[in-house]
Formats: sequence, structure tokens, C-alpha cells
Amino acid sequence: MGFFYLLLKWQRFIFILIALEFLVMSLFYYLSMGVGEMMFFYFMCLSVISSVLGLVMMVVGAKFYGNDMCVF
Repeated sequence: MGFFYLLLKWQRFIFILIALEFLVMSLFYYLSMGVGEMMFFYFMCLSVISSVLGLVMMVVGAKFYGNDMCVF
């Protein structure tokens, strides 16, 4: 679902972030059954950091450029 959403709505940065969150949720489901606890915790920390950095990039882009169509 996340990849399909990314293909259809790639013009705006907020939709790219939402599609990446869908991809991360599907990876959470996939990895929760197959890997160990430490690897899952490592992946969870990286995905949270990535999500926060994406939101910061969106806010900074909207602040300086005035719209959310800034794809870096």
C-alpha cells in the first residue's frame, strides 16, 4: 500500500512522508515476527529518527519556501 501511495502521490512532500510511514508500518509487521529483539529495537529507533527528521524537513521547507511542494 505504501509503495502504491508513493507512486500516485509523489508530487507533494507530505504525501511522500505518509507513504514512507506506511512502508515502515508494513516493515514493522514483517520484522516483528522474523528478527530478534535487539534488531527490531534498532530498526524502530532508526524509523523514529527518520520520521522526526522528515517532519523537521517539511516544517523548515514550509517556513522558508511557503509551501509544501519542496522535495529535497
